[in-house]
Amino acid sequence: MRLGPAGEGGAVSAEWPVLTALLVHIQTHLEDDLTLEALAARAGYSPHHLQRLFKAAIGETPKAYCERLRLERAAFRLNLHEVKLIDLALDCGYAVPETFGRAFQRRYGMPPAAYRDWVRRRDADAPADAPRSAEAPGPSFDISATQVRTLAPVPVAFIRHLGPYEDVPESLFDELSSWADRQRLGEPRVWMGIGHDAPGVTPPEHLRFDAALVVPRPLAPEGRIGFQQLPGGEHAITTHAGPYASLPNAYAAIFPRVMSLPGYRFVGLPAIEVYHTAKVNVGYHLNHTDICLPVAHG
Repeated sequence: MRLGPAGEGGAVSAEWPVLTALLVHIQTHLEDDLTLEALAARAGYSPHHLQRLFKAAIGETPKAYCERLRLERAAFRLNLHEVKLIDLALDCGYAVPETFGRAFQRRYGMPPAAYRDWVRRRDADAPADAPRSAEAPGPSFDISATQVRTLAPVPVAFIRHLGPYEDVPESLFDELSSWADRQRLGEPRVWMGIGHDAPGVTPPEHLRFDAALVVPRPLAPEGRIGFQQLPGGEHAITTHAGPYASLPNAYAAIFPRVMSLPGYRFVGLPAIEVYHTAKVNVGYHLNHTDICLPVAHG
């Protein structure tokens, strides 16, 4: 994901660490019970208090937020997989396929099957000379061969950015670095970026990006800094060399490779970027970044 210029962080509620943990739970349990009552019980709040807090901090009610993530997951998987709609509905937390179908049509203006057909027609009609390689317009870059490797599970501290990926401020990594100094975490530090959503499926203002630092163990949350466990597993990994501004074109070149990897299928998001640097700095013209996309056999 592309990093933007440095920016200032906003005021932090004392309840933000609880809310951050709840957001991590939601993104990893979309198929589970995410009713307001279940989420409130997990957070230790009354349903009324959680509803008010969540809406003020996120801009959506818990119900609207969870439904949007579920439907965006469904739309993304319709783009990628041959999947029965009943299985897709269950995987996205809908026990009744008809309920899933009605919700999907409200959001995307067409039923799931029609959406899948529309995406395929759109892709088939795309210009043959659409940007797909390092020769695409924009800053120059290079990418390595793509190889499948297994990533180990790791805990990370993170600060979440909501909004266009190109607007992610470098200052989030500086804030994490200052926190790591206070925690006396040693060197070298492993910096990551975690993109949870697909541009074109998720509206730009709702894109979720986590500026992240690998930590040896979960530590006490502080301000905007939360924790999540990256599950690891098999990933298609490509090393990008160039300015961060060229990452979007790099993704355009890498996605077709991953979709056609022999013996593997692309399973979705998040996309993980590992920055080979002691400090994330958008001013550097030659950065080395591992772009890691989850895959599975089959």
